[in-house]
Amino acid sequence: MELMLYKQNDLVRVDCHNCHGCSSCCRDMGDSIRLDPYDAWQLQREGKPVAGLLQDGTVALTVWEGMILPHLQMNAQTGGCSFLSKEGRCTIHAYRPGICRLFPLGRNFTEPEMTYFLLEDACENHQRSKVRVSRWIGIEPAAVYHDFVKEWHDFRKEMLELLAGAEEEPAKQLNLYLLQTFYLNPYDPAQDFYGQFAQRVARIRSAFS
Repeated sequence: MELMLYKQNDLVRVDCHNCHGCSSCCRDMGDSIRLDPYDAWQLQREGKPVAGLLQDGTVALTVWEGMILPHLQMNAQTGGCSFLSKEGRCTIHAYRPGICRLFPLGRNFTEPEMTYFLLEDACENHQRSKVRVSRWIGIEPAAVYHDFVKEWHDFRKEMLELLAGAEEEPAKQLNLYLLQTFYLNPYDPAQDFYGQFAQRVARIRSAFS
């Protein structure tokens, strides 16, 4: 069966009506809830910088496709996300990571324009209703955030090519520099995130081009 792809303004059956206490998608996710720079900025803005979250164990690091990235850590005892309450509710729901917002959608980067697809059996709630993709993700302005996600994906591809062609020690240093630049160095709360992100990308491209 051909995969159905959706654009930002398309309607898709994803709305689970606030989950009603179900937290199955917040459990046993391993290292798959990886953070991007927008997520890091959001967490910092709410008083939870990634550097501090790494220290207290709610966020950990993993190497994904050759690049070191932070991810939400699952609780070793319960199997649930470290930000999940005893009642099975997300304690950072208002500023949860993009991957959490997206579920049960996935992103498709194979076309010139980024699209979305539905993970049909990923959500246990089968009484979902239709909602517009951009509204479901819930980050405004939607088009700007959409473009950022695509830009971050393309930038990561550039960096992965550099990492693949580098010796072990230079590759390690570049990886740590990327982690520091996009996740550990604080963002200026008085400035727009997207402008700061663009500046950091430009600085790294200039240094390694």
